[in-house]
Amino acid sequence: MEKNTGGVSFGIRFIDSGSGSEDYSTAESQRLIGIYDGNWSLEEDGTVNASMAFARRVGNVRSHGNLIEKVRGIGEREARVSISGCLGIEGERVELDGRLLDDPMSCGGTSFLIKSIPTKLVVPDSIENNPDYNQKLEIVRLALRVGAVALHCTGLPLDELRKSPVKHFSSDKVDKFVSRFHGNVDFGSEWRKYKEIAKDLMAI
Repeated sequence: MEKNTGGVSFGIRFIDSGSGSEDYSTAESQRLIGIYDGNWSLEEDGTVNASMAFARRVGNVRSHGNLIEKVRGIGEREARVSISGCLGIEGERVELDGRLLDDPMSCGGTSFLIKSIPTKLVVPDSIENNPDYNQKLEIVRLALRVGAVALHCTGLPLDELRKSPVKHFSSDKVDKFVSRFHGNVDFGSEWRKYKEIAKDLMAI
């Protein structure tokens, strides 16, 4: 399995869910959701190519389900993308479904910001049942790095997200994003220990 140590080239597809007349500089316009959009690939220098569709939670996009239908078509419910091309896996498919949320919430008079990307990993039985944990570790490491990049991009000016189709980040930059956002990328209890190992290895 490939060891991905390069940077990330992150494609941005901004879906305009409002009327088109909104002030993109207002705080309200920062209410973002996102789903991965397109299969990931790996360049010869180790750079991972990944992309995400972003939208504001306004107008006709209020949920990830709305966004999936905007991107994938009416009636679609899945947002899986293949990451096999980054892992050197032939003949089998490793997929993930990541759903980003960056939205201010309030509860009981207390306001707070939810900034997370719960990520479902789908692996074949040959990896699921393999006692060698290195395959699972590399899958989580890859998804963690790209997830951290996606979360970093939510902090960019909204107008920049709308007008910049691709952002390039060096390996060192991505490591810094992982250090900052690793707690915001969740793979569920089954994968939690691999995420902690991946994070610790990046700090070495």
